[in-house]
Amino acid sequence: MIPQISHAPGLAQPVLNFLDALKQRGFTGNTATSYADRLTMSTDNSIYQLLPDAVVFPRSTADVAPLTQLSVQEPYRALTFTPRGGGTSTNGQALNQGIVVDMSRYMNRILEINPEEGWVRVEAGVIKD
Repeated sequence: MIPQISHAPGLAQPVLNFLDALKQRGFTGNTATSYADRLTMSTDNSIYQLLPDAVVFPRSTADVAPLTQLSVQEPYRALTFTPRGGGTSTNGQALNQGIVVDMSRYMNRILEINPEEGWVRVEAGVIKD
């Protein structure tokens, strides 16, 4: 049987402390901790469902840097992070009970196209189509 989310658990204090510390370091993206926001990130294109503790939406690589630097500090090493693009994985790779780092909201630009050499440089949240 596949587990389903049946209630809205509260947020763990280390997660709230991490989000506060992230804002203090100049994080300009959004954070989401409401049950509704977390529930939207609890599924992908797979049959699995995991409710994350929080979701962060970095605006740029300048937001990703403090996020990763902070995550290796002692009070936050036990937290888990999962990057998420479009949520199109079919095996639940974008799901996590920790903090989901959603790149698709802001970091979704095509930066450079080189048709002669056959490559494209994109931000992490670009969805292939």
